[in-house]
Formats: sequence, C-alpha cells, structure tokens
Amino acid sequence: MLEIKLEKKELPFAMAEEIKNLRTGISFSGENLKTLLFTSCTPNEGKSTIALETVRSFAELGKKALYIDCDLRKSIFNSRVVEGKPKYGLTHFLTGQCKLENIIYRNVDKEDDIHFDLIPAGPVSNSPTELVASDKFKDTIQKLRDEYDIIIIDTPPLASVGDAAIIGAMVDGSILVIEAGNADYRLVQKVRDKLATSGSRILGVVLNKVDKSNKSYGYYKRGYGYGYGYGYGYGYEDNK
Repeated sequence: MLEIKLEKKELPFAMAEEIKNLRTGISFSGENLKTLLFTSCTPNEGKSTIALETVRSFAELGKKALYIDCDLRKSIFNSRVVEGKPKYGLTHFLTGQCKLENIIYRNVDKEDDIHFDLIPAGPVSNSPTELVASDKFKDTIQKLRDEYDIIIIDTPPLASVGDAAIIGAMVDGSILVIEAGNADYRLVQKVRDKLATSGSRILGVVLNKVDKSNKSYGYYKRGYGYGYGYGYGYGYEDNK
C-alpha cells in the first residue's frame, strides 16, 4: 500500500474535545455502525475538515479507519497532501482503469504514529452521479465495510447535487454539517428530507463554526429536529 501524508491541523483544545464527543456519539448510535456519510447543505461549511478529523479520531483509538472522498465534481483532496502523490482515485477505479488496491493509500504520521487509509476522488468526472449510483460502487462499499472498523464518506453538498442522497441509501448512517449563523432553515429541512427519502438513517447534525459567545446557537440544535447537535466554536474554514 502506498503511503502519503496529509496536512495535519493543530486543533484548538475545545475543538479537539468536541471531535472526541462526536466520535463518542457515533459509537453509541447503534451496533455494527461502520459506514457513515458526511454532507452539508452548501460549500464552505467545514464538512471535509470535520470528516477527516473524525477519521483521525477513530484511528487514535486503534480502529482500522478509512476516509473516502466522494466529491467527484470538485475535490480538494490533493491540496491537502503534503507528502506523496496519489496516482489513481475513485473515478479511475469506477471507470475500470485500475484495481481497488491501487486507490487505497495510507496516511502515515510518524510524529504521533496514527495511521488511517484514504481513497481520493481522482480526476473530475463527467458523469459523477452515474458512477456513485453504479452497482460497482455499491458493491465496493460493502466489500470495504467488511475490512474496516469505520468508513467515513465525504460527499458534495446535498443542496447542490443529489450524490449524497444516492450514497445515503448504501450506508449505515448520515451526518449533516451546518455552519452556525449562515444556515437557512428551509434549506436544511430540504436537505434533511432528501436524506430521509433516500432511506438513510440520519444520526445527527454537526453545528460548525459556532460563536460560543452567542448563547443563541442552541436554537439551531433544537430547530432541526435531529438526535444530536455538536457545536464547534473554533471550526476551520474549508472549501467544502
């Protein structure tokens, strides 16, 4: 397996603790919960950062963890690689250009000895919806599910394209990342309904970039009607 290294953000203590709380919430959400989808309503809500940090957090416990970048339209994965260069990605595999083992990379951080695996999206596809809706992709998720303790799938914002709803029907649960203060209530309801219609089990909401000085942020957790609400007062900016 080829090794690469992603940039590692030094999280503020409060955010690092909330990531651990999110990990705990996922762990207690049900038995045999292995495949999770992370999505958002719109770009720039911090979804990809939260997804990657959650994978890292599970790896810290010694879990065999996998991150899959399923944004086949506008991936930012390569911009986060600081060592190594992925040759193949998910689009290569789904279009028959390589084998599954060719697209699985190991993120190695020798400083803290925390390892987890990654599948990059690969080049932008002209037919991303067809690829993630294919039997090949569905069968691959099931195969990987048997090999890993936890798989987190990072998908495009659901208000823009329907990829997350398609993938939602294949996974054990979905988590919606929302940027505090900028979320439109009706849009969040629409995205929730899309996930629910797909048959996906919605585990909860991550409320990101919370201004802890604003006591009204709790309204968002109550208003969306999900089982969990996690507030991150120190969320990083993200392109997805």
